[in-house]
Amino acid sequence: MKIIITICRWIIAFSITLLTGGVALVFVLISYGKLRNRCVTYIIKPASRFILWVIGFRGCYPPLDKFPKHQVLYTFNHNAEQDIYLLTALGLQNVRFLLSEKTLIYIPLVISALATGTFYIPQKKHSKRRLQFFKKTTTFLKETNYSIAASSEGVHPHFHGIAPFNRGIYHMALEAKIPIVPMFIYVPEENNMTAFKYAKKGTLKIELMQEISTKEWTLENLDTHINEVRNLFVKRFNELNPTNKTT
Repeated sequence: MKIIITICRWIIAFSITLLTGGVALVFVLISYGKLRNRCVTYIIKPASRFILWVIGFRGCYPPLDKFPKHQVLYTFNHNAEQDIYLLTALGLQNVRFLLSEKTLIYIPLVISALATGTFYIPQKKHSKRRLQFFKKTTTFLKETNYSIAASSEGVHPHFHGIAPFNRGIYHMALEAKIPIVPMFIYVPEENNMTAFKYAKKGTLKIELMQEISTKEWTLENLDTHINEVRNLFVKRFNELNPTNKTT
């Protein structure tokens, strides 16, 4: 029965994603991108919240007026399959998400992601393309007022904890001279649908953490600062999971 419930949840989620993402993408294309923010607000955001509700989860989100109006790098922990719906349920304006090319096999997600203007990061095994991607995205940040949202952990086996952080997005923020805004995603272990396993119904949450300036950062001390940011996530995770701490 649990397997059937899980399969039904994903069929429902992907079906709604395909439908609403497709509609949003059509509007984005025919408007040459001018309706992207409206599609995020009036199609992607409510659809994401509806998907979470239909498959058994309630999302708790910071109000939009608490988010910065200026250009930033939003970064977050990522160890649950529901994370993508939690993030798009925020309805952030003028934000481009970064997703791994590994997710290109999930066609409904790809269509919805294209509607929101998502950029796809080459995997680490494609080091030259990956380097060019970060250079191109850094230039994009310098030439526009768009923000970027990306996981600090990158591609990794999902588990209940905080994985090691990647360097690429932080180097990008340093070069583009933009601050970093961490967002902590809280998914209780029993509510985590990782690896398409059965999860209990429950409440999932995104917390907006304090903005971090990169003005004093240098390439030489970048790893130190990345570790400091990671420690913020580890601390918050352990506060919420006192009997199952991460390191």
